[in-house]
Amino acid sequence: MDPLSDIISFLRLRSYLVGGFEAGGNWSVGFDAHDAVKCYTVANGSCWIAVQGLDAPVFLQTGDCFILPRGQPFHIASDLSLPPDDWQRHFLGAEEGTLVKLNDGTDVTVLGGHFALAGPQAEILLGMLAPIVHLRDRPARETLRWALALMRQELVDLKPGGILVAQQLASMIFIQALRLHLTESKGIGWLFALSDKRVGAAIQAIHREPSRRWTVETLATEAGMSRSGFAAQFRHLVGESPIEYLTQWRMRLAGRSLEQGEPIGAIAHALGYESESAFRTAFKRVTGKSPRQHARSFGGGDAMHSSLPRG
Repeated sequence: MDPLSDIISFLRLRSYLVGGFEAGGNWSVGFDAHDAVKCYTVANGSCWIAVQGLDAPVFLQTGDCFILPRGQPFHIASDLSLPPDDWQRHFLGAEEGTLVKLNDGTDVTVLGGHFALAGPQAEILLGMLAPIVHLRDRPARETLRWALALMRQELVDLKPGGILVAQQLASMIFIQALRLHLTESKGIGWLFALSDKRVGAAIQAIHREPSRRWTVETLATEAGMSRSGFAAQFRHLVGESPIEYLTQWRMRLAGRSLEQGEPIGAIAHALGYESESAFRTAFKRVTGKSPRQHARSFGGGDAMHSSLPRG
């Protein structure tokens, strides 16, 4: 898989609530801090959103998509000068898939879902995103609009299996929004580095063959750059050296394997370590825990065993 797919599947993206609202006239709703990632689009109409931590509100128009990855409180309204209603007044107790009505009319329709990112490494994806990721309407977003139109139909028609279809569409919308964000924004971190053709090629090589004995030189060759130029560009875009990134990714893979009860020795061998002791040292240096401690924290405990001699 490509690196973005790797990370998303590694974090076990799931959508646990889909729905939206339709509003007419003047309306204003305030939402508390939330644990989930929220990803929504304005299917029709326009409105304002103000997110805690941002200097200025954002105007949302038909076709716009927005992600709220950090969980800050926010205020969405036809007019932000209106005192906000508590979200519970309208949304608490609403059935999954329901389009909540705010006043009469359908001047504005907002659709989307709430997502949970499972796993201890969720911050590697969310930590580099702004409090709101705003994707404006352009021709490249036809896929988003198609998916959201289909989601709206599923939510309104409530045919058998409709909620499951809507959940899958919501996950696709989130991934598509991240892809579009890559093409429109610049920042520091592996997510943004993927949009750089040369550094992105090196990251793809690491994900394709994590067990290979990569060096800065061989990764620079993958990127088609000189060693020094590649090392500097990689650190600038990703925020760490190529070898640091390689080690971090290996340890994330190792952590998942440990959680699944795989033998420590087999994990070490699969990730390119010549000895189990070398792997143990690297794992503790990066995570602060020994492999066994990590396994026990996920219920692996005594089920863990070695398949390589220690040394």
